[in-house]
Amino acid sequence: MKEKRKGYNSSKAQVEANKRYLSQEEKRKNKYRNDRKSLCKKFLREDATLEEITDIEKIIEERKRILKQKEDN
Repeated sequence: MKEKRKGYNSSKAQVEANKRYLSQEEKRKNKYRNDRKSLCKKFLREDATLEEITDIEKIIEERKRILKQKEDN
């Protein structure tokens, strides 16, 4: 059985570990977002029907409206 991690000897070491963790987490989030964006583009280019594209256009317009409202506040 693996031994549990005992922690860091100093707060400086803990701060550095936290920075490494957050950096990795941010990279994971960016990769997840980029993967989804790529899949969306591929779907639109290769597989979407006219009806699906029309539905997606409505979703895009709604999302734009929401983002503009957030930007104005």
